[in-house]
Amino acid sequence: MKKLLFIFFIGISFTFTACDKSDDNVKLIDESDLNITDVASVVDTEVAIANVMTEADYESDMFSLEESTTKSGGYAYRLKNLAELYKRWRCYKDDFGPEVTVEDGDNDGFPKTITIDYGDGVTLRNGRVISGIVTIVVSAPPRTDGAMREIEYTNFMVDSIGIAGYKKVVFSGESGVSRKFEHEYDLNFTFADETEVSCVGNKTKEWMEGLDTSYDRADDKIHITGQDVFVDSEDNEFKKEIEDHLLRLGACKFIVSGVVIYSQNGDEFARVDFGDGTCDDKAVKTTADGEEEITLGKHRHGKKK
Repeated sequence: MKKLLFIFFIGISFTFTACDKSDDNVKLIDESDLNITDVASVVDTEVAIANVMTEADYESDMFSLEESTTKSGGYAYRLKNLAELYKRWRCYKDDFGPEVTVEDGDNDGFPKTITIDYGDGVTLRNGRVISGIVTIVVSAPPRTDGAMREIEYTNFMVDSIGIAGYKKVVFSGESGVSRKFEHEYDLNFTFADETEVSCVGNKTKEWMEGLDTSYDRADDKIHITGQDVFVDSEDNEFKKEIEDHLLRLGACKFIVSGVVIYSQNGDEFARVDFGDGTCDDKAVKTTADGEEEITLGKHRHGKKK
């Protein structure tokens, strides 16, 4: 079984050191000059991970924000909760969503434990299939600054990629006005070809539009910012930087615009351009060998030494 170990460090603010981003004719370092076994495999794997985690994050954000605002108990609440769930299930094909249970704590209902069980598979309206269990412990009402969620994934899959491990999410903003999530995580990914990837890190996501329509994700516009430092199982180290921001639209299961830069020791060796805002599963990867259109979410084996 091939195993890659990636350590991710994604910050809110950062300095680009790989190259002058205003220069459209940046020289990309050839793979032979890098301590990386296979540049194409490294980039494709990271893109696939970012793609499925965007969907997983969206699901946990949606359920924990709504479920944590009302203390359970009483017939009136149960009716309201079922109505909310039915509205939320518009996100799922045939209105068939996951089974959701809520357990209250002793401090005015907190910490609140939310269990989302997708069973053997639930299909989203955008075509993604999610299975397994997500457990979320919410420390306080989430629409207040500093509210924290601790998320655990068990036998969880998005399409063919398995996700296991732990994540902490801290909310900042004001209900209906602003929404930002800062993520820290320790996760393991398993691909269909048995490649395994471990990641530790953090990132920031901010809602720019769609705050006034809680149950309709179609009008959501989300900016994702940050940078990563990777270390693989052979102690190769390289950096990933997001240029400006990545754009996620609620009605599309893929990142639709933004550029990601990959570098090692300050030398850029690859970049991925997600497009002009059009919803599709394509991006353009550029290396020293030239440009190549790639399919988002697709993963391939790296080549052996």
